[in-house]
Amino acid sequence: MIQMMMMATIGGSPATRGAQRQQAVQQAAMLRRALGFAIVTSGFAVIVAQALQHASGG
Repeated sequence: MIQMMMMATIGGSPATRGAQRQQAVQQAAMLRRALGFAIVTSGFAVIVAQALQHASGG
């Protein structure tokens, strides 16, 4: 019992560490997806801006 309590306070159980690792992996995937979306969106914004500039004769 005491050994389990010490494990929980020092390093956590393997199940807890696994859950934390999976959560970190999911957060990294979401960040990667959001970054990709931002890059694609900014690329489209540049294309639209150039098209508008071309259409206005600039």
